[in-house]
Amino acid sequence: MLSYLHGFHAGNFADVHKHAAMRIILDYLCTKEKPFCVIDTHAGSGWYDLGSKQSAKTGEWKNGIAAVQQKANPPKQMQPFLDQIAAFDPIAKGRDYGVFEDDNLTGPFYPGSPFIMREVLRDHDEMILMELHPREYDLLEYSVERDPRIHLHKRDGYEGLVGMMPPAIRRGLVLMDPSYDVKQDYQKAASSIKRAWERWENGMFMLWYPILEAGFDAELRENFTQIKAKGGVLCAELSTNQGGAKGRMRGTGLLIINPPYGFDQQFDEIGQWLCDAVKLPGPATHRTQWLVPSQ
Repeated sequence: MLSYLHGFHAGNFADVHKHAAMRIILDYLCTKEKPFCVIDTHAGSGWYDLGSKQSAKTGEWKNGIAAVQQKANPPKQMQPFLDQIAAFDPIAKGRDYGVFEDDNLTGPFYPGSPFIMREVLRDHDEMILMELHPREYDLLEYSVERDPRIHLHKRDGYEGLVGMMPPAIRRGLVLMDPSYDVKQDYQKAASSIKRAWERWENGMFMLWYPILEAGFDAELRENFTQIKAKGGVLCAELSTNQGGAKGRMRGTGLLIINPPYGFDQQFDEIGQWLCDAVKLPGPATHRTQWLVPSQ
């Protein structure tokens, strides 16, 4: 399915939850001098103007990143993510961030996963991006083509991830966050991650999924219990029991293979804080649980 455009949803509560987790892992990778590789299988267009017509149509960012930025006393481990969002300014970067001279940009701006990753990369690190949607791919290509650390592929993220395993740099993170336009995406995501992990068992993998009334996420979690990674498989969910209109999210979840040591406690503190910061259809709760214990 190529109908999904993330610009309608950028900066919502799911993005904040996902990207806060990703930033912790990226900071962990930077604690060692050894190079690392980050792979984004469904990269989107790179960054988003929250003042655009797309964002204005849904306004989801107002209950996500805008609400978070207004909440006092964030956990200290979330501060690097919040600082990055506050400082993100593609206009100041100009052509290097894909800004056209005649672009009618209003802001505020929100970096997608590729640009959160890009701004953390060091000179000797690498990033692999995959995007199949023609319009999203073109925008992303224009934004990153000058960066020699970035390798962009117009390729299906499910098969592309497996085909690229293992990466040349054997230390790093894979992010997969499909649109889940069709329910088959849940099975495709689980199968792709499992096959990729079998070829790169020490890699870190993070899969995002929506929590819907339809309950497709239950089978996804069950599939991940079969991945016997030495570093374990962690599940983290921010959700509410209310809401549930057809197709609407009542929560957001992450499945993380081989998370860094101590990540579960760090991220649960963030999740508990987010319960009072973001706005879901009803009162929010956060839980972290090991589907597969670390060895």
